[in-house]
Amino acid sequence: MIPLQFLMTLLVSVGLVLLFLTAYFNYVIGFSISMTQLMIFTIVFTVTALLYNVMYFSNYYLHKENTLKLQAENQQRAVLEMEMMEYKNDINPDLLYESLENLIALMHRDVERAEEYIDCLGSAYRYVLTNRQNELVTIGSELAAARNILRLLNEKYGDQLILDSSLKQDELEGMLIPGSLPVILESLVRNTIIAKYEPFVILCYQEEDYLTIESKLNDRLILHQVSEDAFARLQRSYSIFTDRPLIKVKAYEQNYIKLPVIRVTEEIGIIQ
Repeated sequence: MIPLQFLMTLLVSVGLVLLFLTAYFNYVIGFSISMTQLMIFTIVFTVTALLYNVMYFSNYYLHKENTLKLQAENQQRAVLEMEMMEYKNDINPDLLYESLENLIALMHRDVERAEEYIDCLGSAYRYVLTNRQNELVTIGSELAAARNILRLLNEKYGDQLILDSSLKQDELEGMLIPGSLPVILESLVRNTIIAKYEPFVILCYQEEDYLTIESKLNDRLILHQVSEDAFARLQRSYSIFTDRPLIKVKAYEQNYIKLPVIRVTEEIGIIQ
């Protein structure tokens, strides 16, 4: 297209100039233009047309290069913002600050229990940091991490949070995305009205290729947005590994969250 544009602009601009020059000399001045003058004007306006084309394409490619650089900078900024958000979510500031506040209260009441609470808090965050680079972990590991989270939250809810798992040993070998169960359990706890004298029981069992988390439906009037956002990110993550969706259903006064269990065939390296 570039040679074509050069050719067309040269023909049109030089042709029009020569046409009007010839008409001007013939009808205004009264004599025809000489061949030498015609050649001079042709060369001058040909060079002028070339210069205008060069300026146009220089401006066009400069604008294109600047646009690409701006897009690259915007993409880099988006990646940095995403990394910062993921780092912030790994830290889980709400859980951390709440746990530290509970720990301060425990230290004045029961030193031994405070030490146990510190170990539990350390285990919860070690699990997050250890598995940051892992794509998948076993259900058994997730279950242990989920129990740590409930232990931290139970200090606020007076040991009313109970995780009841009926998973068999072979079912514990299934794979999940790291942090799945802790995120779901924390989301359930923070978005459910938990009575002071009634235990909040969370059932965990497997149905076919799904790990089901079941609890009583009693939603808060205002949902905890941070845990809802974490749940939405978890849904997007599972869409990368499997065609089976992460399911969230409310029915018969019960909450049902179904996690697709990911099975890896080691012989051929296929994720199912």
